[in-house]
Amino acid sequence: MTTELFGRDDRAFSFQSHNVTITCERLKLSGYLAYHVTFSSSRKPIVVARAEGVNQPFFWTSIPEGRQKEAEGVGKLIEEYLNQKEL
Repeated sequence: MTTELFGRDDRAFSFQSHNVTITCERLKLSGYLAYHVTFSSSRKPIVVARAEGVNQPFFWTSIPEGRQKEAEGVGKLIEEYLNQKEL
């Protein structure tokens, strides 16, 4: 029996960046904006969350820590996708 640490929202979305399809599933974390992200390339999946910043309103981080630079880049791509979708 597999037990997930985070529940997932039923709505997923995908977009292309650098010839890679990025698929994002919103995670059910009370008070947080977080996504489970998978890639069509050989890159391992990542969980990214938007956290409150000290010198900035927020920043993207990985859960667990260790893939910070990647989380920042993927988080920005998610923001761009969602902002374009709202237009």
